[in-house]
Amino acid sequence: MRPAPRHAAVPFAAALFAAAALSARAAADAGGAPVIRSWGVPSGEPQGVEGECDVRVADAFRARHPGVRLEPAGGLVLPGGRAMDTTPLMQIAGDVAPDALYVNFRQSDTYVRNRFLMPLDAWLEREDGLAPEATRGAHALSNEEYLALLRTGPRFEEEMRDRLPAVLWDVIRRECPWGADCPYLRDWGREPCAAHRHVFAVPLRQLVTALFYRRDVFAEAGLPDRVPETAEEMLAWARRATNPAGRTWGLRLPTSETGYSTLSFLYSWGGRAVARGADGAWRCAFDSPEAADAYTFVARLYLEPFTNAWGALPTCVDTGEANAPGQRSAMWFSYLDRDAFSRLDPNLVGFGPVPRGPTGLRGSEYNCSMLGVYAGSGERDPRAPELAWEWAWFAGGREARAIRARTYVENGLGRFVPPSALREAGFEPDDFACPPGWEETAAVARENGIPEPYGRNCQLVYAYMSRAIDQARNAGAVRAAIRRGDFPAARGRIASILRERVALADEKMIGRVPPEKLRFRRRVAAAAVAGMALAFVLVFRRVLRTFAAAVPRDPAGGPRRDGAGRGAAYLLLLPALLSLAVWSYWPLARGTAMAFQDYNVRGWSRWVGLDNFAAVLFSGEFWHAMLVSLEYAALYLSLGFVAPIVLALLLSEVPRGKILYRTVYYLPAVLSGVVVIFLWKGFYGPYGALNQMLNGCIHAVNAVFGTSFPDLAKAWLSEPKAALLLCLLPTIWAGMGPGCLVYLAALKTVPDDLYEAAELEGCGLFGKIRHVSLPSIRALVLINFVGAAIGAMKSGGEFVLAMTGGGPYAPYGATEVVGLHIFWEAFGYLRFGPATAMAWVLGSMLIGFTVLQLQRLSKMEFKAGAGAAATR
Repeated sequence: MRPAPRHAAVPFAAALFAAAALSARAAADAGGAPVIRSWGVPSGEPQGVEGECDVRVADAFRARHPGVRLEPAGGLVLPGGRAMDTTPLMQIAGDVAPDALYVNFRQSDTYVRNRFLMPLDAWLEREDGLAPEATRGAHALSNEEYLALLRTGPRFEEEMRDRLPAVLWDVIRRECPWGADCPYLRDWGREPCAAHRHVFAVPLRQLVTALFYRRDVFAEAGLPDRVPETAEEMLAWARRATNPAGRTWGLRLPTSETGYSTLSFLYSWGGRAVARGADGAWRCAFDSPEAADAYTFVARLYLEPFTNAWGALPTCVDTGEANAPGQRSAMWFSYLDRDAFSRLDPNLVGFGPVPRGPTGLRGSEYNCSMLGVYAGSGERDPRAPELAWEWAWFAGGREARAIRARTYVENGLGRFVPPSALREAGFEPDDFACPPGWEETAAVARENGIPEPYGRNCQLVYAYMSRAIDQARNAGAVRAAIRRGDFPAARGRIASILRERVALADEKMIGRVPPEKLRFRRRVAAAAVAGMALAFVLVFRRVLRTFAAAVPRDPAGGPRRDGAGRGAAYLLLLPALLSLAVWSYWPLARGTAMAFQDYNVRGWSRWVGLDNFAAVLFSGEFWHAMLVSLEYAALYLSLGFVAPIVLALLLSEVPRGKILYRTVYYLPAVLSGVVVIFLWKGFYGPYGALNQMLNGCIHAVNAVFGTSFPDLAKAWLSEPKAALLLCLLPTIWAGMGPGCLVYLAALKTVPDDLYEAAELEGCGLFGKIRHVSLPSIRALVLINFVGAAIGAMKSGGEFVLAMTGGGPYAPYGATEVVGLHIFWEAFGYLRFGPATAMAWVLGSMLIGFTVLQLQRLSKMEFKAGAGAAATR
């Protein structure tokens, strides 16, 4: 079955893709080995025991399907903690999506609504051993009824009971986005139905959250060897265990994504991140009274001062992502699985269920990694979808689990395997020193498990929750109230912040905008679009007039017409015009259409009118990115634009060794961009050269003055106030040498007579630069300045993406320039319509600079030989 055809990007590219598709289809028709690309398939040498497990599982699948080539689906891993969310979407956007696609809870709704996933019902029912006649109306059943149907299958107890628990079904079985036109029902010979459900993914490994603790820290603080029973007890124990002098903190709650790190408190207080109303519509729910109570407790953890045996202390929380050398956290939340145990010493680390909240609930997050079959898989090879299903089901099945258990046992790590998995593989758990209480803790966690948010656009939910929590944590009123013990006042301010943030998240993430507000925004968007269109028309007219005035005219007053060679000139221009038309103007025209669409890369786009512009014009994130770009442009123009000019002036005046100095300053341009990025990221790291130089100064001060300032181990790119400048410095360093060559060439055209005359007038070095050098290259500087201003507003995203990914976020990205923001919208979340609208808004703002640059160019005269560019 085939979806609606995609829109071609450009004719040439379409021809290439068509040729590739025909070649692949021809190979398939000729009986070539089918190729299955999947997330989770190892590439290269295995890394650690878990990597060896992946290799053995993949080899076992290949042995069962000897004619199938199972290959990994690599992807670009981006910084900023978004890799698992963005990599699959970028693969889809680039038309290189794997056949078996990684799916997580947060993105499941986005994948289903955009029709990226193929329904798996028929294959799942076949695995269960159900007869076709028993499943003809299965698609119309509720999730509870469908699960009851599967339980009647002969293989349910063996294959599905533990792998597909009841808590998972609302996540994996969703409403069909095709409705009555569902092509899969037709293929399966089932009755069409407007409202029905399909299974879109199957789990590989289930995960539940537990609380881990260090036994040695607990012993030092005189605490019992167990997890605290309640949240209040956890707070008291965390304070007893905190000892800053010993670099020990009571509880680790990373502030890089507080929405996730504090999720257990929200659940234990009875709150939810998102909820579905009686009308079936999703909305954010982290503004409930339970949420306000939970985050008031979180604020106490971060902000409430206390006194213990080590003195008066401001907090008991370690806010870092990981322990620095010598730093310890007494407690932290983590998933309860073999990966966690394989990285820990079970003699040193204990674990247990999440502490109870005031309602008696234990808020364990339930999660699992899943695989789905990409809906476009069959376009390359009709055999691929079913083989992708076979791999998805095998990779998380009984045989694969047994392979993993045996691999751990063979490597002497059987104690890190869940006892149930050991029994399934034929081992006795008593033969291994498994961490005590593993099964009991896992059972409690599963019993109280709450699925990770899986509603509409929930891939963004932690970002919006984190911004709310960070705002509450940093609010002056909350800080003051917590410090004086006035928790009701703190709760009132926190509740107000949560309501504001939920309203924003409902609008931005879920799209719940009140009708009157939406009408107003559409009117504003209509005026803005009309203004942009008028601006472009006026600019185009102005440009034509500017260059028409520059055309040489004959003595009679008309334009000079040189008939000879006119046709040859147009013929020479034709390749450039065609190239511009294909690679610039055609994408521009397509982008204009996309700005008015809810664009879908699979071909199911729909027109939305001015809604994309209405969303963009009232987007706080977009305007924040614009402000960041303005700051970036100001820094670049004051540092990066001036640096090559200063360097060129200095190099032109160096009396000896000019070639050596020019070579030295040009060398950074020879380095690969990847090398530059890693070089400077290491320079800014906690143990990089910057901190080492500063620590050298600290040691000198301590030695001279007898002070005891501690060493720095700061991650400078995590500092919001410094990160943008630090991202800019590598571009200045790498571009300063090549940039100065243009000005050096211009300075070579300045007649020596002018310098000699300046010397006779008594001018020194700086006098000659001021009165001769700078005036001679002024026209070139002005032209480059306008171009640099335009480029600085549009660029910067490449280095920022590699250096910080747009972060740190507090709550908005401190380095997320507008170009990077558009990139995330388009390729990180596949929201091409709003991203294109943003690009048009940015272009309309920069068009004035373009006119200025063209006017300057029209007045320039370029003379050969000893002449220089000058302004008429």
